[in-house]
Amino acid sequence: MTGRPGGEDARVQGPAVFGIPYPWLALSLVCLGVLLANIDTSIITIALPTLAQEFGVARDEVLWVSLIYILVGTGLSPIMGRLGDLYGRKRLYVVGFACFTAATGLSAIAGSLPELLAARTVQAVAVATVIANGAAIVTDSFPAARRGRALGIMISMVGVGVAIGPVLGGVLIDILDWRAIFWTRIPLGVIGSLLVLALLRDTPAHQRPTGLDLPGSFTLFVLLGALVLAVNRGAAWGWGSPAIIGLFAATAGLVVLFIRIERRSRSPVVDLGLFRRVPFSGGILSVLLQFFGLTGAITIIPFYLVDARGFSTLEAGAVMVGYPLAMLIVSPLSGRLADRVGPRQVAVAGLVVVAAGLLSLSTLSATTPVAGIVLRMAIMGTGTAIFFAPNTVLIMQSVGRDRVGTAAAAQHTARTMGNAIGIAVGGALFTSQAARYALERSPLGLDDPVVAPDALVSGIQLALLVAGLVTVLAIPAALARGRARSGPDRAARDGT
Repeated sequence: MTGRPGGEDARVQGPAVFGIPYPWLALSLVCLGVLLANIDTSIITIALPTLAQEFGVARDEVLWVSLIYILVGTGLSPIMGRLGDLYGRKRLYVVGFACFTAATGLSAIAGSLPELLAARTVQAVAVATVIANGAAIVTDSFPAARRGRALGIMISMVGVGVAIGPVLGGVLIDILDWRAIFWTRIPLGVIGSLLVLALLRDTPAHQRPTGLDLPGSFTLFVLLGALVLAVNRGAAWGWGSPAIIGLFAATAGLVVLFIRIERRSRSPVVDLGLFRRVPFSGGILSVLLQFFGLTGAITIIPFYLVDARGFSTLEAGAVMVGYPLAMLIVSPLSGRLADRVGPRQVAVAGLVVVAAGLLSLSTLSATTPVAGIVLRMAIMGTGTAIFFAPNTVLIMQSVGRDRVGTAAAAQHTARTMGNAIGIAVGGALFTSQAARYALERSPLGLDDPVVAPDALVSGIQLALLVAGLVTVLAIPAALARGRARSGPDRAARDGT
């Protein structure tokens, strides 16, 4: 090994099966894991009203089915990525795949909300393990000249999972019941677990780093969990409530403690020195800002379609499908383009397109044609697809091979944090502006059916405008990243 980050000489090799080269086998198995994980994330949302009725709980309580997933997954992702670096990514990926399948079965037989929450907690641990190590496995398997294309194909599975989840969930719940959204995925999980165990190859033990930072791992888990919980529940519990203030205060104290622990650790769970590398820190910041804007928009658009425009849930889903379909189509193409012209340029172009899509969405009115809405959603999905795979390439190439699992997990954590903050801020802007607009025009406020639609559109426009402007802020981070280090771009083009 030359020690070059992500170098071709450091690839994990394996035998071809039925004439299929090992890198493509590895990519296929990672894609299956990414697909199942994203279906799981999106399919549960449409089932929440049904689960509330099934278990006889309030809407606020049933939200924990999704929230526990986010909290545990975000907190454990960096740790699982580091464990993959230390003990082998195949080992972690196999365990994660198998545990995910088992937890899916436990979810299907849950007889109460606490039982379902326990199963979802195990699922979150498993998905964090799969996602944190999946991109690292692909990076390990492909030469630099083909890595963008491979990661683009992997990212396209995110779009497929997001698109399939709500539709599949609605059909299964209508035809069978809510348990079917879990049962029907178990066969794929079993087959995938066996294939991963049989076909994946791991990095040799002598090439792995050693040592696990247990104090740092525990502190990071609690830190991220507290932050995500505070951001996610701030509007529901009140931003000035003692619980939310306490969570933010705890987060600040834990950040200080975590930095002190990591500086003294011989094998830190997060190498703080990585953030001094402009390619790495710029890539992570770009992900956080881009998903801040993106998720805020995706969360708010259904309110525009259903409440302001009067579409049915099925119609709204059909309108929004332009976003994941664009991701599915464009992601592999953006990866190929990144391999040819360099990932930095393509990633920056993607951010520009995402920002343009979000800003165009902020011009929606109460009379915007359906075709105009679909086009705006497709632009946003296209930009996300153009950005994400090349940005992943840049992040992976900015670290040494013994840290690619940590880098993949950091990217996943940044995405989750962007999601949580985007939902909280976008929702707060939307509701406050809509309420203010309505009260200025009617003493009944949003209860006035004449004023409510225009008030909702006003709130949506403000939230989407802010989402677009935040995404614009990601562009300087991408440009600074390119100026600081152009070597990875050349490596990707040259295949070195």
